[in-house]
Amino acid sequence: MQEKRFVEIGSNLDKAVQGDYKLDVQAIFKEGWTLTKTNKQAILSGLVFVFLMGIIITMVAAEYMGGIETVMQNNQSQVAINLIITVLLWPFIAGIEMMGISHAVGIKTRTGFVFAFLKRSAYTAITALIIASITSIGFYLILPGIYLAVALSLTIPLIVEKNMSPINSIVLSLKATRFQWFKLLQIYSLLLLAALLSLLPGFIGFPPIIAMVIFFVAMGFLAPLYYNIKGILYREIFGVRMQVIGKPGEQDTFFSA
Repeated sequence: MQEKRFVEIGSNLDKAVQGDYKLDVQAIFKEGWTLTKTNKQAILSGLVFVFLMGIIITMVAAEYMGGIETVMQNNQSQVAINLIITVLLWPFIAGIEMMGISHAVGIKTRTGFVFAFLKRSAYTAITALIIASITSIGFYLILPGIYLAVALSLTIPLIVEKNMSPINSIVLSLKATRFQWFKLLQIYSLLLLAALLSLLPGFIGFPPIIAMVIFFVAMGFLAPLYYNIKGILYREIFGVRMQVIGKPGEQDTFFSA
């Protein structure tokens, strides 16, 4: 039997917890834009699938709870629906996050990636619930919420790619991101600013149809850019372990998890 061979791309976990990595904001955006120009369709298709699935889940859950109007008037029902959506959608969103990581290590993706990592769906859903809960509590004081949202933004891929448990992935993410937290905040802030600017035409007098077209065209690039940049960040902070398959000259790589 041929011995399995692996290759580490980017950083690794030992370097991550020691802060032995660098984040060049300009270089990350430049690479992210390059990846987005050639690798956006799969992410967009995956996001459309998740969006439609979210609408269906919301409608079914709301109908079960007495209808949309009843839910809108009941905070507990709204919380329940949010929990249901988190549990059911995040295993698929994890697939989209893995698309960005795949692009960052040179792997082409397809829409089917949203289904490719469902074997870790239980851990993914649990982790998403924990993160949503602690960041929501943190946002009552604003700054702790912002800190946690940034520090835990790369946690889900650790569940999928590193095959980690929810608690271990959260602890590792907190340990690793503290070294370059402000650069992570800068990157996410620039992406958020770009998204807000795409809404600007609707507030400065543009005809609604034109404002809507501008928004959707902008998001057609910004949404894939966001996930591709997250993929680059994950590679640079935690690294990606790939299994090498094939003979020399005919090799291919796959996620080892």
